[in-house]
Amino acid sequence: MRALDILDEVIAGPIKTVEIARKLGMSKTTAHRLAHALKSRDYLSITPDGFALGPKLLQLGAMAESQTDLVRLARPLLEVLSSETGFCSFAGQREGDWSRHLDRVNGRQRLRVATIPGDVRPIAETGLGKALLLDEGEETWRRLYVASRNGRVTESEVQRWIAHMREFKVRQVVDHDSELGDGVHSIAAPVRNAKGRIVMAISIAGATQYYQGEDAGQLAGKVARSAREISALAGYAG
Repeated sequence: MRALDILDEVIAGPIKTVEIARKLGMSKTTAHRLAHALKSRDYLSITPDGFALGPKLLQLGAMAESQTDLVRLARPLLEVLSSETGFCSFAGQREGDWSRHLDRVNGRQRLRVATIPGDVRPIAETGLGKALLLDEGEETWRRLYVASRNGRVTESEVQRWIAHMREFKVRQVVDHDSELGDGVHSIAAPVRNAKGRIVMAISIAGATQYYQGEDAGQLAGKVARSAREISALAGYAG
């Protein structure tokens, strides 16, 4: 268990033996012995700044990521989200300048969103796509928004869209009214992996009329909570 405690400390970055001993309340001799035992099995490596993650852990991390079906892991939480809110819930990932919907759980509303798994849309055109873009810079936001409108957009519209994206980035939750004239509103949030990168997004969506009388803050909180729970399954520690 003490060896595992050392690995937990090294995750944050290189650390010297004396700091390991101090943080974990063990003698320097014990910290030195355990750290070198981990190094001998390639779980740790030695750098000028102390012990760091070794090649075996990097290998295991890559293998775990390749073997993790995040959409499958997210499915039970999407079902809970849809049950709690009554709305259709979705999961999707980025494919270049596009977003692809990968899963859907139907809500209780009579009027249902037409989007189905496999659908691909310009990434700046949907709430789920916007959530996938929250870590991008403003020049990328501009380019993708203009492209989604086929270049037929004014500078004031671009600035208004970027201002909304700034707000969404701070909140880590996206509110989106469909621009397709179908009267659909969605709330989306990003899902992050162990490295903190956005690897997926989830959303709830439904006809705007179904949002009347609902507490928008509570709905956004439930989407954000579900995104955090799925991120935890992907290894994100916050």
